[in-house]
Amino acid sequence: MMHDLKVTAYIGTPSFLVNISKKAREVGYDLKRDLHLEVGFVAGEMLPESLRDELEEAFGMIIRQGYGTADVGCLGYECYHKDGMHLPHNCLVEIVDPETGRQLGPGETGEIVATVFDEAYPMIRFGTGDLSYCANEPCPCGRTTHRLVKILGRLDQVTKVKGMFIHPGNADAVAEKFAEIDRYQVVVSREAHIDQMIFTIELKEGIEPTDALAGRIEAAIPTSMRVRGKVQFLERGTLPEAYKTIDDRRKWD
Repeated sequence: MMHDLKVTAYIGTPSFLVNISKKAREVGYDLKRDLHLEVGFVAGEMLPESLRDELEEAFGMIIRQGYGTADVGCLGYECYHKDGMHLPHNCLVEIVDPETGRQLGPGETGEIVATVFDEAYPMIRFGTGDLSYCANEPCPCGRTTHRLVKILGRLDQVTKVKGMFIHPGNADAVAEKFAEIDRYQVVVSREAHIDQMIFTIELKEGIEPTDALAGRIEAAIPTSMRVRGKVQFLERGTLPEAYKTIDDRRKWD
C-alpha cells in the first residue's frame, strides 16, 4: 500500500517502522527508490539516536519524535532542530519531585505531571509515572516554551514494550493460568532496535519442561500482556530470593 499510494509520511512507533523496512526488503523493494517516505513522527517507545540515524539513512527521510500518554494526549514534540521536545500551548506540563509533588527547576530530574484543560475530560496534575527533565534555553526554531529533554525511565515497574505498557499484574495473570508454574520473571531486552520479551519460568518440583507447555504459555501471554513473548524455562533456584517481576535490561543512548 505504501508503494502503490506513494505514501510520504509515517506516524507510529519506531519499531514498527523497522518492521516495515525489513518486510520491504524481503519483497525486493529498495527503500529509497520504491518507497517515498519523506517524514516520520514517532512516539510510544524510546527513540535511540542510533535507531533514528539508521532509519533516516535507510529511507532517506527525516524523523522527529513526540511524547504523550493515552490519558492526556501529546505533551511534547520535536522541531526540526531535535533540541528536546517542545511543550504544547494547550496544557500545563511540570517536572515534580515524586515524593513531595514540588515543582522542580530546569535540569532537575523528576516525574512528568500534566494538567489539560479539556472541558469534557479535564485532568488536574496527572502523574504520568515517566521521568524526565526540562531545558529552558532558547531553541533555534524560535519557540519559547520549555522542552522535555528526554524520557529517562519509569517510577515503578510498569514498563513499555513495543509501545504497550506491561505491569507485574499482567505477568501474574499469565502465571495464574498454569498450575505448573512456581516462580517467574519477565525479562525485557532489545535486539536490533526491536524489543524482546522473555517469560522466564521455574516450574514446580516434579514438573518437566516441554515444548508443548512452552507453547501453551506463549499463546496465553498476549491475552494478558497485549504483546507476544517467548518462554524460557529455568532450573529451580535460578531466580534470587528477592527479584523484580519485570526486569528491564534495555540500554538507551
